[in-house]
Amino acid sequence: MNIQERDNLELVNELSTYSTSNFLKRLEDKLGFKVKLVQTDNGIEFVNDQDITNKKTRFEKYLEKLDIKHKRTRPYSPWQNGIVERSHRIDNELFYSRRRFKSYKQMEKSFIRYSKRYNNIARKILNYKTPNEIVGEYFSKNAA
Repeated sequence: MNIQERDNLELVNELSTYSTSNFLKRLEDKLGFKVKLVQTDNGIEFVNDQDITNKKTRFEKYLEKLDIKHKRTRPYSPWQNGIVERSHRIDNELFYSRRRFKSYKQMEKSFIRYSKRYNNIARKILNYKTPNEIVGEYFSKNAA
């Protein structure tokens, strides 16, 4: 299987419950397998403040509809989501802080180029393989 068949890169409006919810469905459709669990922080795009309301957000309702479990990190505990936090830091250092964009479309085009480069660089932590090689191996082993 060619990894490009499975490529899925999207910039998601990080404060939009609607965008975040729809992204999960598109991801399942594109990758062809069921997402079983999503871990998030306690941002407003994911959950409501329990001190204000017990109502579920669109995101939480959508997870229930798709039968996806939701695991939340403890407040003020970024180390519980260390891989994601590190990824955000690297993206900020190598991409966002070095560029200014005139439009969303320009940012999206630049991010696609950045992501292709980033995901094709071998990493020591990955036993000198690229992220794309690791994903390709995963799908080869787990093809239905």
